[in-house]
Amino acid sequence: TSKLPVYPSICLYCHAFQLRTNFHMTEILKTDALIFGGGVAGLWLLNRLRNAGYQTWLFEQDRLGTGQSIASQGMIHGGIKYALGGKLTSATTAIADMPAHWKKCLAGEGDVDLRGCNLLSENYYMWPRNSIRSRLNAFLGSKALEAKVNAVDKSQYPDFFRDKIPGPLYKLQDIVLDVPSLLTTLSDAQPSSIFKIDWQQASLKPDANGGIAYLELDSGQRIEAQQYIFCCGAGAEPLMKQFGLGITQMQRRPLRMVMVKHTFTDPLYVHCVSDRLSMTPEVTITSHLNSAGEPVWYLGGELAEEGANQTDEELIDSARSKLSEMFPWCDFQHARWDTLAIDRAEEQQADGKRPDDISIASQNNLMVCWPTKLTLAPNLANQILTQMQDKQILGGQNAATQPPASLVRPLIAPTPWEQL
Repeated sequence: TSKLPVYPSICLYCHAFQLRTNFHMTEILKTDALIFGGGVAGLWLLNRLRNAGYQTWLFEQDRLGTGQSIASQGMIHGGIKYALGGKLTSATTAIADMPAHWKKCLAGEGDVDLRGCNLLSENYYMWPRNSIRSRLNAFLGSKALEAKVNAVDKSQYPDFFRDKIPGPLYKLQDIVLDVPSLLTTLSDAQPSSIFKIDWQQASLKPDANGGIAYLELDSGQRIEAQQYIFCCGAGAEPLMKQFGLGITQMQRRPLRMVMVKHTFTDPLYVHCVSDRLSMTPEVTITSHLNSAGEPVWYLGGELAEEGANQTDEELIDSARSKLSEMFPWCDFQHARWDTLAIDRAEEQQADGKRPDDISIASQNNLMVCWPTKLTLAPNLANQILTQMQDKQILGGQNAATQPPASLVRPLIAPTPWEQL
């Protein structure tokens, strides 16, 4: 009896026990949709889907808004800067009604509740400089969108321009939002649905049909969704490579923004129209406050596009020269200057130029999405929701489950001008 082979039996028993233990360690969670990317587009989509009854979770690998969102000037515009010269493009018509849509949301009457979001300015201006050509550009643009652009009487000029320019000056329907406040408002509305993800400790597993089977966490948990949505800007590129997605390609259009910390008390929100027959303003200016309450101008437009091919010193010299020429009543002697390089990540276009509208590329149960610009985030969400409904993906089909307790909520990204 002492020679009976008992150890193999014991080993088989232990092996079976281990299999049962491993099976119970893998917790499978189900949800309707997973969003990757915590910029304005992803957060807006999260709110939109959850408001429509979809159980949805969002994952962000960095801070909320990192990249294009926090680098935005916060303009919600109606396309006038794409109509300079009087030509209505598809970009103009796609964006024309967006300020009204955002204003309804700010009043708590839209598809996403933005009450509590800080509005930096209810007005945005277009200023043609003193040349005949720039005035013609602005005039033709104002006529192309006549119902949305109004000439300003000199008695109503903002303080920065009053008694300092001969005119004309146009007021647009555009508004300017404080982007950190927007990110906070969108994320605070869904506090239990936003999580930080470490891709060193998580991975997406493909299925046999070119889609995604599940998101696997190192904790042993798996999250299965009906729809997986990449709203992560440039972060979509490595994910597309991982899955060998041929459904779309990404392009990058670089900008180098300029920041000017100054002591002027009057805020400025204006498109300065170029002498050239261009679809982009020569300089686009928005005003912001850093955490110390100091005013900073944030400069975009042609200046930022051309700055992508300049050194910091060359770009700052160009910006200083332009502003001194435009605003001779301003003393920039003690101003502090800096630049910010940012890539606009978009779906690739044949000519490499800016896409006119949002982009959604679909394959099986995944989507790769770009809103193209901040203003169009609501359009992107609406079209994603429509596509999900067309695929018969309905909210609430999965029983509600709690997200992994080990996940934490990401913070809001700092603004670029904090570095000044």
